[in-house]
Amino acid sequence: MAVSDRQPAVICVQPERDDAARSPFDIHCAESMDLTVISELIPQHAADAARFKQLVDAGKLPVVTVLGKFNHGKSTLLNELIGQGVFAVSDARQTTNLDAFAKDGVRWLDAPGLDADVETEDDRHALRGSWEEADIRLFVHSAREGELDGSEKTLLAELAADAGHSRRATLVVVTQIEEVGEETLAGILRVIKEQAGSLEVISVSAIRYRRGREGGKPLLIEKSGMLVLRERIAHAVRQVFAARAEERRMMGIVLRAQLASAGADRYGRLRTLTARRNGLMAHFKQEFEKLQADIHNKIGAI
Repeated sequence: MAVSDRQPAVICVQPERDDAARSPFDIHCAESMDLTVISELIPQHAADAARFKQLVDAGKLPVVTVLGKFNHGKSTLLNELIGQGVFAVSDARQTTNLDAFAKDGVRWLDAPGLDADVETEDDRHALRGSWEEADIRLFVHSAREGELDGSEKTLLAELAADAGHSRRATLVVVTQIEEVGEETLAGILRVIKEQAGSLEVISVSAIRYRRGREGGKPLLIEKSGMLVLRERIAHAVRQVFAARAEERRMMGIVLRAQLASAGADRYGRLRTLTARRNGLMAHFKQEFEKLQADIHNKIGAI
């Protein structure tokens, strides 16, 4: 379900100042707070507010979002992880929205390919899936494309920074490794691991995994790398609810501080404008009374 379809979140944080020190804009338990209010007061934190809204629903299934560029094997990878051909696979662009499927206590999201839509609408959906909804991000890159390009490195750096403070797991998954030689693959992986920094890089072949399953070939399954990836995802899923609780706590503190600051600024400007208005009204009253007196005197003289 999209963020806009959900009920307003409850942002409840204990106030740190006494009532006498708070302005009318201070927010400590805003049951009616919604994205419109956040966007108006602190537009730079609208994405954080949308994420917070997701975190309020504590019982929501853990969400794994698969994102990356178009035609890098995201949907094929997802189908093998789930064990069903749920997501459309084609050389043509198929995924243009966030496709979702729930199985075994996990909600899987297949994000549209980044940079595939010149109008960037696909990117908007993909980034919503990775920033607002995802608890676990699988950043997919095809081995046949070599190292990460500039836009991929930028996005991966942002995901890594977010993982550091939100505790949301992010894995770099190098797919389609069956399409390059072993020596070439080793070089590609060496560069990508340098580019990924602190994030774990896992190389997989969904094709080998499927052939191994269908042909009863355990060595091919092992060589596919999919078992390692599945184990890493399962471990991350077990950590989701604890990570959410900490993320919700920290984000609540940040949002309240930002809202209080923005509210205090507006309250200060309101007081300044009110003082100016009162001054103008007083001046108008004074001038009006002088005019009345002048007219009265002139009429009296006549």
